[in-house]
Amino acid sequence: MSQIVSYATSFLTADFPFAAEVQSFLMALQGAMAVKNTSNKNGKIKWFHAFAEGVVIAYAGALFTPFWMGRVTPMLANEMNMAMCIISFVIVNFLPFSLGQKFGNFLPIRLLVISGAQLFRTMGIIKFVNIAHEAFKDSPPPFYPTTPIIGPILFATILSNMGAFFWKGFHGHLQNGMPFPFQNGLFCATLYHFVSNDIEGPVGQILRSAINDVPQLTLGLSNEAFTISFISAFMQVTALLQIPELFGPSFNPFYTFHYVWDIVKPKAKSIDTINRNQVVKKMKKKKKKKNE
Repeated sequence: MSQIVSYATSFLTADFPFAAEVQSFLMALQGAMAVKNTSNKNGKIKWFHAFAEGVVIAYAGALFTPFWMGRVTPMLANEMNMAMCIISFVIVNFLPFSLGQKFGNFLPIRLLVISGAQLFRTMGIIKFVNIAHEAFKDSPPPFYPTTPIIGPILFATILSNMGAFFWKGFHGHLQNGMPFPFQNGLFCATLYHFVSNDIEGPVGQILRSAINDVPQLTLGLSNEAFTISFISAFMQVTALLQIPELFGPSFNPFYTFHYVWDIVKPKAKSIDTINRNQVVKKMKKKKKKKNE
């Protein structure tokens, strides 16, 4: 059992050989496939347009979010990411007989790509929370003087949504309310930030006490390692449940009660339905009397 936990933790925290390369390639492949299956489905987009669009879909957060903190973007500092974008683009678009696209749409490969991309996003949230915390920790807010709150959480949340802003546009991404990437970013970043960085604050102490009070919950992991593993598992499971073969992209774990209500609701007639049925019955009675 401990060996299984060790393997699972190593994966969920990206602590395994070639973890960076695997995450980078699968993230790039997801971006290239997103373009190939949507806007470039018929292959009519110019190759550089399709390539740039795939890069931005996959790495918009890594491309642009660091500028908010005056930091160098990983897309310029780490040449591996751009190399993986080129390799994945060639695989998806230039293999004969559309083998790359067929390969990418094969369900087991899609699941692998989703898993690797979610792992990349998880590590991004953790990293960006810590970057902002280090930048702001010497000037915490007066209303919560132990640690900065808004900056680290919002910085990681923006990272999670930058790709959607470029892909859908600001209005398109937000027009139906708070999208799931925002909800996910706020939830994961908040949980990690308070557990790992709020050492002296009451919120952090309460969360760590709650985790430690449940017997065997952490399985011997530190609070930080357990929280990262939990967030990673949450993002993995949610993304897998959002595939079309299961609940679809509209699935949102934060709307669980809403889904339950949708299942239960049809069993009971609404007031409008009852009133409408009563009106119909009265009209039928009047028509019957008239015919008699």
